[in-house]
Amino acid sequence: MENPKAEFRTFCLDSKKVNRYLFSKKIGQLLYEISKPYKRILLFIPLLNEADIYFVLKRLRKEKKEIFVPLVDGEGFKMVKYSLPLKKNKFSIFEPQNKNTARVKIDLAIVPVVGIDKSFKRVGFGKGMYDRFFSKLPYRPKIVFLQLRPCVSLKKVTDFYDIKGDEYISFNIRRKNDNRNYSRFFFIRSRGVCFDEKSRQSKIWPFCRAG
Repeated sequence: MENPKAEFRTFCLDSKKVNRYLFSKKIGQLLYEISKPYKRILLFIPLLNEADIYFVLKRLRKEKKEIFVPLVDGEGFKMVKYSLPLKKNKFSIFEPQNKNTARVKIDLAIVPVVGIDKSFKRVGFGKGMYDRFFSKLPYRPKIVFLQLRPCVSLKKVTDFYDIKGDEYISFNIRRKNDNRNYSRFFFIRSRGVCFDEKSRQSKIWPFCRAG
């Protein structure tokens, strides 16, 4: 395997499509429960292949939470306050029109993932923006990974600089980083997929056992 991370990323992105509305509704309930105790929260504006969390953003704002989102800035992103209306940028990604960097200490960061590996580290789209952002923070907020449909590698495919999460949420799943193996039940219950040697060879392997 020449580039296990890239192969895993492709595996996750090629996985079967799901009912985004249904999955997002379940995920949103988990996301709201996790977010309730926190005041300053970094969220994200979802892409079409990510969980639709707009209703959670709206609810948290009504409860006077301070919500921030990433804004693409060169090879990385800066954190800005979430505000409406949103506008499409040159990458067709919606973002706030407010461009001012928010220099506040966040309590919680909700980070989208393409997948995670057995070390509970994140695999994203390959731009490294979140890795650079968190490496520059002088403190560490609680980090929760969020994914529409679980995609987990039973092998370690990440690098030393990839960020590690404290929790992971997806459809029917809320899991803490507690060094447990991933069982077959984990994938069946969440309708997720896992990546191991057998999935590499067959390219179609929806469920597998933890190694």
